[in-house]
Amino acid sequence: MDLNDLIDAYRGPLVGLIASWGVPWADAVEIAQDSFSEAWVRRESCRGDWTDAEIFGRWLRGVALNQYRNWARGRRRRLARVITLSPTELDGEAARPAAVEDERLAALRAAIQRLPARQREVILMHYLEETTVKEVAALLSVSVKTVEGRLYQARRALHRLLDEGSTSRSLRVWLCLLI
Repeated sequence: MDLNDLIDAYRGPLVGLIASWGVPWADAVEIAQDSFSEAWVRRESCRGDWTDAEIFGRWLRGVALNQYRNWARGRRRRLARVITLSPTELDGEAARPAAVEDERLAALRAAIQRLPARQREVILMHYLEETTVKEVAALLSVSVKTVEGRLYQARRALHRLLDEGSTSRSLRVWLCLLI
């Protein structure tokens, strides 16, 4: 059984399954394609005989579920960047001179530069480059828990550093300004 046979057998059902999870159709097609490529590349790690269509189908569903979760996580991150302001706050932000935003951005950049190198690299990789914790761990050859710990410590340090500058904005908003 080759990849084309598997795609022919499972493409329609897999796209339909992913779409049933609430994914727009175009994104479901893309997630399905990613799932097929991931499953094919990692087919040797399938428990059981991956050439058996029934076993491969169940395994492909699990791969697709993981791909969907990654897609949903990325989507939530993108949506979290959108800042909701009341009309009063919006007027205040619009009236604020660009120099104030430049000062905030400069303060954030300075705070990030003051972080230890290991914390700075995970903050920039995870937030600026939107790399998952797992991918950061793989790139740095450390465990996922190590990356999570460095992110936690870096966020705490940034909170401290930015609070010294007396601001009411959350860290997430500050990091969004960086981008």
